[in-house]
Amino acid sequence: MTNQDFNLLWVSKCTYPAKHIVNKNHHDYYQVVFILGGEGKIIVNDFTYNVKINELYIFKPNVEHSILASKVKSLNTVELKFFSNDITNTVRLNQLAPLVGDTEQAVHNAFINIINEVKNSDIYSENIINNILNQIILYLTRRLYKKAEQSLKNIAKIDSNVNNQNKEPLDDVVNYINMEYQKEIKLNDLAEMIYLSPVYFCSTFKEKYGVSPIQYLQNVRLENAKRLLCNTDESVTEISRKVGFQSIHYFSRFFKTHEGVTPNEYRRRQQGFIYKDFNGNLTEL
Repeated sequence: MTNQDFNLLWVSKCTYPAKHIVNKNHHDYYQVVFILGGEGKIIVNDFTYNVKINELYIFKPNVEHSILASKVKSLNTVELKFFSNDITNTVRLNQLAPLVGDTEQAVHNAFINIINEVKNSDIYSENIINNILNQIILYLTRRLYKKAEQSLKNIAKIDSNVNNQNKEPLDDVVNYINMEYQKEIKLNDLAEMIYLSPVYFCSTFKEKYGVSPIQYLQNVRLENAKRLLCNTDESVTEISRKVGFQSIHYFSRFFKTHEGVTPNEYRRRQQGFIYKDFNGNLTEL
């Protein structure tokens, strides 16, 4: 298996006939659904969306969801299922809402290019689709941050001068975690790096990154453990030690809590590249 940002499990163009229902389910990988046309509903965490053309839906790991075609029309989608092997893309994906509406033409074109790769697949297709998926995530992230820039001053909850002083130090903390996650890292140590109290440090960090510093650290360790499970033959015990977990038993419990399976089962589930739709056949655009 090559080192790639994504481990692709499923790439398909699906046509769900009228009244077809994909029952509520969840899984330990990401699923992206792009609406090409038709009518239907998508339910994510019990919230129902009436789909529109060019909308994009993101089902994150272990989040319940279902897909329903309308009673009178079919629903046409392009879908990808994949694991993220890159912590940066994982953070970007987790920042995005379940629904990304009114996507750019470039995103629509990217999904069409994916289907063309599927229809004319060869030994290069998996790498090409990996690159296109990377491009899609960058488009969506740029769109998100452009919107955030418009309201950044209004949502700041701390003094603007202090916030400006702490912006770079917070980034330095994140860079430190990304580089040194293998080491024993304590909350107090991170707070002391930028001369803040632990309570204030946690508050400002979570405001900026959406999770606490320790949650971010554990997510970095988890994603690196998943990468090593996918791309090496090292033992679970060795991987646990390498990514900074002090106990193999804690690592195994933590991994199963967040991924729904043990590390060994996660490794066994890694499969080759699969092209198919829900009927097992490719359909025409």
